[in-house]
Amino acid sequence: MKKSYVLGLLQVITIGFFLLALSHTRAYAHYPWLNVSNYAPEPGESIRMTIGWGHRYPLDGFLNGDALEGIYILGPGGEKKNLISTSDIEFQSEEAISKPGAYIVAAKRKDGFYTKTTQGGKRCSKRGLKNVIKCYYSHMCMKAIVNVGEAKGRVDTRIGHPMEIIPLMNPGKLRQGDYLPVQVLVKGKPFKGMIYATYVGFSTQRNTFAYATATDRSGRAKIKLIHSGIWMIKANKELAYPDATECDVESFVATLTFEVK
Repeated sequence: MKKSYVLGLLQVITIGFFLLALSHTRAYAHYPWLNVSNYAPEPGESIRMTIGWGHRYPLDGFLNGDALEGIYILGPGGEKKNLISTSDIEFQSEEAISKPGAYIVAAKRKDGFYTKTTQGGKRCSKRGLKNVIKCYYSHMCMKAIVNVGEAKGRVDTRIGHPMEIIPLMNPGKLRQGDYLPVQVLVKGKPFKGMIYATYVGFSTQRNTFAYATATDRSGRAKIKLIHSGIWMIKANKELAYPDATECDVESFVATLTFEVK
């Protein structure tokens, strides 16, 4: 009797974990992040970067420039500077950055549909398709904090991305062991859920993070910077798509990269 109870309990637990894995499958879809070559350049240098793409931070694959909707730098006083592509996967500021201060690099992948069917994936809505499993409409947003010269200046400016991680302190002023307060917004409203963070060198395994925490009702949380180095914070959210005849899920992901000395 005891043996059969234990076996039954194990079966229930196994099925539960299987269903949990299925429910979180989309949370582990490919996502992008900014890899800046130098997060603390001196005045007179250019800002250069690539865009990571995949599941392993900091290097899994690259996102090509033609997949982007926009990429730019927001400088002190709201000054906006363009980034230009120097190859299919490399970008740099159009001109050298001469003014010291805090800069926000912002990029966004082109929004789009992806529909899973029994015959494979289609990059379109589900309207008119047969044997549809699920349709997603994705928003993918990236930011990075770059401090030119000393780490001075605010970095809590809202870019206006569909999903956005906003640092409430300049991470360039923080050190190992400090906490970085952030606020996460989805469509301009506070995000309530889990956020994840990791740093270069922590792990090369897929979807592995060094720190996780939950936001409060205002979308705020604190990330403990347990190690010096280059960090990434990631958040994602799924909502019902407004028109169920066209698609099922509206998917959001945001990443933020920065350096802790």
